[in-house]
Amino acid sequence: MAPLLNLYSFFYFGLCLVSGIAFVYFMSRKEDLTPTFRGLLIPLICLFFWSVAWSICNSFVAPWTAYVFVFLKNPVILILGVASSHLAFGFQENSFPRWKQWSLRVHITLAVLAIFANGTGFFFREVHFDPKMEFYVPDQQSTSLIVQLSILSIAGTMFLVLGNTIVVLFAKYLKFQGLQKRNTGGFLLAILGILSLALADILVDLNYFSKPTFLFLLTNLTIIIMTILILVSLNQETIPSTVGFKIMTFNLTILYLILSIVANFLFNRFRVDFQNEMSREKHSIKTQLELGSTYPFVYLSELVIDIQNQNFRINKVNFTKENIKEFKKVSSSFESFQLHSLTNEPSGIYWTSDFYAKNHHFLVAIPYIEYRNKVHQTVVWLIVTLLFSLFTIFMLYPVLHKTSIVYPLTRLLAGIRKMHSGDLFVTVKVSSRDEIGELSNSFNEMISIVRDARLQLEQKIKERTESLNQTILELRETQEQLLHAERMSTLGKIAASVAHEINNPLAAIKGSIQFIKDGQANVVSSEKTELVLLAEQFLEEFKTQKRSEVTSRFKRKKELIAYFKSKSIPDPISLADTCFDFKIETIPEEYQKLFDTEEGRNTFQSKLNEFVIGFHLGIIETAVERASKIVFALKHHSYAGPKESQKLLSLKEGIDSVLSMYSTSWKQSIEIDWKISGDPVILGHADELVQVWTNLIYNAIQACPKEGGKIQIFLKEEETEAIVSIEDNGKGIPEEILPRIFEPFFTTKELGMGTGLGLSIVQKIIQNHNGNIQVESRPGKTLFTIRIPLAKS
Repeated sequence: MAPLLNLYSFFYFGLCLVSGIAFVYFMSRKEDLTPTFRGLLIPLICLFFWSVAWSICNSFVAPWTAYVFVFLKNPVILILGVASSHLAFGFQENSFPRWKQWSLRVHITLAVLAIFANGTGFFFREVHFDPKMEFYVPDQQSTSLIVQLSILSIAGTMFLVLGNTIVVLFAKYLKFQGLQKRNTGGFLLAILGILSLALADILVDLNYFSKPTFLFLLTNLTIIIMTILILVSLNQETIPSTVGFKIMTFNLTILYLILSIVANFLFNRFRVDFQNEMSREKHSIKTQLELGSTYPFVYLSELVIDIQNQNFRINKVNFTKENIKEFKKVSSSFESFQLHSLTNEPSGIYWTSDFYAKNHHFLVAIPYIEYRNKVHQTVVWLIVTLLFSLFTIFMLYPVLHKTSIVYPLTRLLAGIRKMHSGDLFVTVKVSSRDEIGELSNSFNEMISIVRDARLQLEQKIKERTESLNQTILELRETQEQLLHAERMSTLGKIAASVAHEINNPLAAIKGSIQFIKDGQANVVSSEKTELVLLAEQFLEEFKTQKRSEVTSRFKRKKELIAYFKSKSIPDPISLADTCFDFKIETIPEEYQKLFDTEEGRNTFQSKLNEFVIGFHLGIIETAVERASKIVFALKHHSYAGPKESQKLLSLKEGIDSVLSMYSTSWKQSIEIDWKISGDPVILGHADELVQVWTNLIYNAIQACPKEGGKIQIFLKEEETEAIVSIEDNGKGIPEEILPRIFEPFFTTKELGMGTGLGLSIVQKIIQNHNGNIQVESRPGKTLFTIRIPLAKS
């Protein structure tokens, strides 16, 4: 049978459309939804099937719609209630987990029992057309307990489930604050609407409420509830959506709500107009009968029956007189038309009304199918209007919303994302003068302020970084100075210990020297022989004698060796070497008689040995004294002696002593050029200055090459100061380390080969003498220049 749309078909068709679109959208974004909001998918699909069931029942006039009503609509409404209750427990947050668990178990149990009872009771009821519902339903009137339980099971279970849900939502409403409280209030209102429908359904089933009124409430409350649920859902922060989607959904929902309100007025007006038209038909027939017409002219009516005479005045469907008995069973209605089903077929459904004409009781019957045909056309045009309106909204969306709202917001969002990624030179195009335009302008101003603040901050960070780096360098220098000071302190302690340990053997050496000298003095005889006196005179004479030229020295040495051999001396070469060391290069004639006799030769060698021993004892004694003073200077290198302890001293003598003391230690391949211009006298400490010359000359020797090394030492006197320059032809000091050579502990020598204190001590001693030291160096030349004030200045 072709569908004949009811007045309510439009509402449920629109509800199918809205709930189906919402379900498809949220299902496609399921992975982005929160676990709590995913629970909305089940109520949406249940609402979709529930509205489908109502659409089928209101669109077809056939007995099979009763199966859809019982086995689709009723179970779906129960599942909808249980799912909505479960969603309410998890709405916003899961506040009552144990209550939620037990409620779900009880609700599922009650729903299963209600579905079973409803399905069982269906088979104990007859299916007939319900004039109030205007579609085929199972008989609602029965004295059977099974039937009564099946009738009340669905609505009763829904009432209990939703009552429990409202208690939960109300408890959450009291607990929450702000936005959570407002959203919970909207959800609570929607559940209250569903609960009201369940209560109305119970009252209808108990005949305390008329079914037309129930259908009116069901339709309009469902629309309002859907609108509330959709708007509350759109305001949830957990719903992934765009501004365009929210605008479209809001527009569609509002459109559906407005069309539903308009449809209510249209349908009510249509029903009133049809009732008036049927009333005019009835009055026209009554007037014709009163005027004596036997068969009146009719437009809508198929039957005009004379109840009193039991005959047909109009009979378009070929009813028999037996059918008149069925009409007698119909309750009389003189004021309005009522729906009656004379057969179990749709064609047997009529609008009937009674009237009196010429004291006869008449009944007029207008077929219900004709009424549904007219309603069907109206509803179809209304549905077409809904679809056309939806299509128009979709078509006008780019003009109405996308250009003026979505695109500006998209540009603003793109600008914010660029700013978040670090681009502070982004600007948003302002295309309107509304709130979005003001927001775009504010964003541009804000990004400009942020950009300027960032540049200033970067500049400050740069300045602070430079300052911090400088502070770090200063701290490192300070740390190095502290480390040097600590090392100096440690060295002082070590020096004190080393000085103590070295001074003991030096004292022993001094004692031994004195013991040897005393022994020599005791051995000397009180009476000297002629040979002894001659030997002493010979040695004394050669103390002040100058050395010969180097070119003739080798020849003279050979002659001396030959002379000693001629005198039968056992080791002439060794004796000749010893003599040459002490400037004895020839044997004068007046002393040759010393070598003519055995006694004379022994006397000469004995006196020569005593002289050599005395000479070396003097060197040892001098070296011991210098070592003691150097240890003392090392221990007290930072101590400037008091002025009253300084003495007048000759720089020439100091340098001479160093050269003579270490003459045998110099490298044989190094030539030392020692020149003097004047004999400057200064006020100072001789032992400290000896340490200066020793360090500088020793460093120069170390720097000289193995072959061709040359050191030039020059001393001269100017008006107010003495100048000492020490120059070597070594490899020089690298330019990068030249400024650091006077730093304590700075050395380029290998570990254990130097302490890095030599030049530091030299500089300190020169400064203590109110002088200064300068250095210049390049490959092949390193020159140290020392300037010390003269004593007379």
